[in-house]
Amino acid sequence: MCGRLLWQLLAEDGRHATPVGRLLLPVLLGFRLVLLAVNGPGVYGDDQREFVCHTQEPGCTEACYDAFQPLSPLRFGAFQVILVAVPSALYVAFTLYHVLGHWEESGKVKKEEVSCEGEGSVDVSKAGRRRLLWAYVAQLGARLVLEGAALGGQYHLYGFKMPNSFSCRREPCLGIITCHLSRPSEKSIFLKTMFGVSGLCLLFTLLELVLVGLGKWWRIWKHRSASASCFSSPENTTRPKEPADRLQVVEMKE
Repeated sequence: MCGRLLWQLLAEDGRHATPVGRLLLPVLLGFRLVLLAVNGPGVYGDDQREFVCHTQEPGCTEACYDAFQPLSPLRFGAFQVILVAVPSALYVAFTLYHVLGHWEESGKVKKEEVSCEGEGSVDVSKAGRRRLLWAYVAQLGARLVLEGAALGGQYHLYGFKMPNSFSCRREPCLGIITCHLSRPSEKSIFLKTMFGVSGLCLLFTLLELVLVGLGKWWRIWKHRSASASCFSSPENTTRPKEPADRLQVVEMKE
């Protein structure tokens, strides 16, 4: 029973998705996680310790580091992945709720032995699939908005390039203090890679949304064309009249 439930959950979860949503988006999300877990600590693990300022004033280096980088790019990337994965998790939970509700409804129909059992189950299935389609579109829209907001936040916080030095004037520092970063080129490459992967996720999410809309439009157009062809078939065709000579023979016999 658990196997059947899992199989139906996977089937309903990917019913409305295109190959872009089934393959490319999960692969890009997994690649982003691997990139953060493997390369992130090596690039940003010693960032604060190697942030060197030309001062001996207590607390000045920490204040300048907070002014230069209020949020670590590693933590920002992890937060971005979690934020983007929330709509997908909610969609999976909604799909599970739909599958369990459909199973309970099918069990009630079987117990009551309703005469129109087949028609009722089909109607519930169609309504549920329509709700799942709109839920899938909603989660794609939410992911699109969150990806765009995360890309804008990343560009606003870090840009595309890490500078070699940073000039700071902040309490408790006395005057303007110059600080230096470690491995700015490596950090710039990592930032550009993360920005590129996030941009690809945004692009493929938009493509998935467009493909789902086109698929829905194609099914509606195909259904309407099929209905039009059925209505255009000759319904009121009269039966072929019997030959006149046969009718005359019948009258003569009478």
